[in-house]
Amino acid sequence: MTLPPAIFSFFSLSNWRARWTRASTLVLLAWLHSQAALADLPTVEPPTSNVSGGGLMGQIKGYLQDGIVIGGFVVAAIAFIVVASAAVSTFSEVREDKATWSKFGAIVVVGVVLLVAVIWLLGKAASIIT
Repeated sequence: MTLPPAIFSFFSLSNWRARWTRASTLVLLAWLHSQAALADLPTVEPPTSNVSGGGLMGQIKGYLQDGIVIGGFVVAAIAFIVVASAAVSTFSEVREDKATWSKFGAIVVVGVVLLVAVIWLLGKAASIIT
């Protein structure tokens, strides 16, 4: 059985100090890895939305409301990506003379209006939900 070159060079060192240093470092790292971290867990943040009532059901309702708002942010991010993708593809069509600059301008203007509308509706929905 032949050892891989890295393992073979570790065990074939002629200097006993280098062998001792590597072995003690390995043992020390293994011991430190097996020790508990002894760190306190952070406290759980309460939901940011105003919760009517208290207790577990109030917290669940608050987290659900926060989740809906985050879902709206995801929808806004997806809308931004779709508008940017449409603008880039239209720009490439313009560069290849397959479309006109007016089509590109229309895509950009409609996309910006769409994004403003989505963000405005998201703000209104967040104020209604919370």
